[in-house]
Amino acid sequence: MSEPSNKHADIDWREDGQPLSRAYDDIYFSTASGLEETRYVFLQQNSLTERWADLPENGTFTIGETGFGTGLNFLAAWELWQKIAPKSAHLHFISVEKFPLRPQDLSRALELWPQLQPFCQQLISNYPPLLAEGVHRLQFGQVNLTLIIGEASEALSNLRLQQESRDRVVDAWFLDGFAPAKNPDMWTPQLFTAMATLSKPDATFATFTCAGLVKRGLRDAGFKLHKVPGFGRKREMLSGSLEELYSSGVSATPWHLPTAAPKRPQTAAIIGGGISGATIARALAERGVQVRVFERGDSPGSGGSGNNQGILYGKLSPKPGPNGDFNLHALMFAQRYYRQHCPQVAHFSGLLQLAQTEKEQLLQSQIAASLALYPGQMVARAVTSTEASELAGVRLPFSGLYFPDAGWLEPQKVCSALLEHKNIEWRHTSNIDLLEHSGGSWLLQAGSEKIETDIVVLCGANDIRSFAPATALPLRPIRGQVSRALATAGSAKLKMALCGEGYITPAYEGRQSFGATFKLKETAIDLRDSEHRENLETLAGLLPGVAQEFSDQTLTGRAALRAATPDYLPLAGPLPKWDSLENTYSDLRKNRKLLIDKQASYQPGLYVMGGLGSRGFTYAPLTAEILTAWILGEPLPAKADLVKALHPARFAIRNLGKNRS
Repeated sequence: MSEPSNKHADIDWREDGQPLSRAYDDIYFSTASGLEETRYVFLQQNSLTERWADLPENGTFTIGETGFGTGLNFLAAWELWQKIAPKSAHLHFISVEKFPLRPQDLSRALELWPQLQPFCQQLISNYPPLLAEGVHRLQFGQVNLTLIIGEASEALSNLRLQQESRDRVVDAWFLDGFAPAKNPDMWTPQLFTAMATLSKPDATFATFTCAGLVKRGLRDAGFKLHKVPGFGRKREMLSGSLEELYSSGVSATPWHLPTAAPKRPQTAAIIGGGISGATIARALAERGVQVRVFERGDSPGSGGSGNNQGILYGKLSPKPGPNGDFNLHALMFAQRYYRQHCPQVAHFSGLLQLAQTEKEQLLQSQIAASLALYPGQMVARAVTSTEASELAGVRLPFSGLYFPDAGWLEPQKVCSALLEHKNIEWRHTSNIDLLEHSGGSWLLQAGSEKIETDIVVLCGANDIRSFAPATALPLRPIRGQVSRALATAGSAKLKMALCGEGYITPAYEGRQSFGATFKLKETAIDLRDSEHRENLETLAGLLPGVAQEFSDQTLTGRAALRAATPDYLPLAGPLPKWDSLENTYSDLRKNRKLLIDKQASYQPGLYVMGGLGSRGFTYAPLTAEILTAWILGEPLPAKADLVKALHPARFAIRNLGKNRS
């Protein structure tokens, strides 16, 4: 978990209900005319009514903003978008904020705008429970809010993959924030440069200020300026557009970048109908892509995603780094995602992660100390064994971490629910016999049928490596067996999912799941009594009485294969041509820090999403958003460094840097 370089906004409340920043001694908006000022300065001066009315079906538009504050500008833009834009169009709203409001302060501030309440309530209910530094993607149907916590210029720079065709995504800028005289640290040349490098040609901007440093910074970054009458008592404000494009160059070897710019696909084939395939299919379908999902089993989620009950939790870390950061952001995103897409099969009644060993107790105490740096956060909190017992409804001898909004899911029903979309067609097929690229599209053969499609996403867990372009991926199978028992009088008292050395779910329809075994390099999926006994022994460490009651039963269960990577992070992104990657970056064998400003060849329109391991339902929703950004050229839903940490070519590049074959 990244240590916060920020704090929450420190708010004074005036008698008229106006929030005032103590740090900057400045108001967030005028209670008399704040909404009208937003509409005039940002919506009108960026000509959004006219531009949105002209958008095509399935069109996209991206706004960048400095200073999220109370979210008023976002809410006003969302309201106008809903009135004007085509129903199939997609709005991306990117906003940076160094000092985010606490949820209770946000809710209080937005009470001042009753006319926006339907939008306010959705924002409040989806506001991140822990405002960690980094990128938070919030979804509201056809509107995506990408809220970045951090210093403005650095936060915007962290969205760049350092490729012009991908980085230039912003159509209009809301240059807001506290006045330059109050907050000079934000209004820097680095900010204006970051804006320019993320701007499309002819991108527009509007800002309330005419301060000299703002005018100079915008001009130097390539923007053409216009002075226009200000709002109310303000004499002047600025608007304008990007006139000159400056190349920002690269600061690192671009091994992660395909040479060709992303071309919006009309059709997609997803090979694999588990949680990976279901989430990426749904993400593309919601953007208007026609998707066909090919699944070997008789129903969606019949492979590794096919258990009756699966738990949703993240493995938090007290240290900054890709694994801990991804787990935190993936968990928060997944909790919002399943509540929105399939609440009827998402049972988020809480989860306890128990510390059964001294090592785990030490780790959890460090995590708790990290969480304490975010006062009021609601992701997880440390609990004593007594508190854990009260929460769970059963006696527990361990302390732990309590995740109030985590819990368990019905995996196959989740997959089926996600695939219920007008743009998704699900197909059962025993095998894909052919996968080849020809004439700008991909050809697949499933039995006697040949299918042509713009792009292909390989999502079939360990089967991904059965396709020639993906054989180099270091996916490894891990067998896991889950046991199922009839709920007893004792076990039925359990109110929430428990996990530690193993896990157990609450009773549902008279049964409970517990497990699971972890067998590296085993590929058989037969049900084994020896692994039922192993699961019972693990359960006895958590709930000895329940384990004893279950041992008197004839257990049922299920065995399946997980697919994991060596660093336990998923794979999400485009697939390179491995020989080209090796040849282009072979000098990394001599110096792994060498900057090689060349790009390797990639398979056109071929992507992979896999390696989700044992936390597939936690990882899949955010991983699918990251992959969607790759496919459609959308704004990134995570920092560029984290996107690269999930890239399918990362292991090959690391091996070159270590001079390994």
